[in-house]
Formats: sequence, structure tokens, C-alpha cells
Amino acid sequence: MQAIENALISFFERVVQQDSAIIDELSRESDFQVQQGRWTFTLPALHAYLQKNIKAFSSIDYSQFRSAIFSSNINQIIQLKDAKIIIAINRGKVNLSEYALVWKEPDP
Repeated sequence: MQAIENALISFFERVVQQDSAIIDELSRESDFQVQQGRWTFTLPALHAYLQKNIKAFSSIDYSQFRSAIFSSNINQIIQLKDAKIIIAINRGKVNLSEYALVWKEPDP
């Protein structure tokens, strides 16, 4: 499971660093919203995206994915880069709620 956590952290770090390839991909996905300084997603949509696009997730089912994301230290790591994951819309269930990765835009 450590490999999955490392892959999750790497993915979120790329988003926070505004890796243009990742940001472009996420922007084209209908299940995501990418705005300046913010990327909004649901866990089922994120799982489907990762399964399709990152080999480490290809054989990870949704319950394994949820366990990995909730037991990882993603927020602690991305906070070092002035970013955090928040609950954007709480719909009372983890699978229905919307989350957002928010980051501070660099000064011009």
C-alpha cells in the first residue's frame, strides 16, 4: 500500500506545482473543475481518473483507494507548498461530497 500512497502524494504534488500536463488533463475531465488556485473533485471521479491514467492505480479498487487516501499524509506534505485539501461541498457521505485542492497562486 506504500506504493499507492507514494503515487497519490506524487500526483497531488504535481497538481499543486501546476504541472501543465496534469492541469490540462484535469481541465478536460468533465467530472473535475479547475479554476485559478483550485481543483474540485469527488473521490469516485478521482479514483476513476487515477485508474485510467496512472498505472499504479489500475488494479486498485475503490475501497482500497479510499483507505489509501484517508491514511496518507497528503495534506501535511502539500501544506509545505501552501496548499490543502478541503471539503468544498459536504453532502453527508464521503462518496457524494466534493473536495477541493486549493493552493496559493505565485506572486506575479
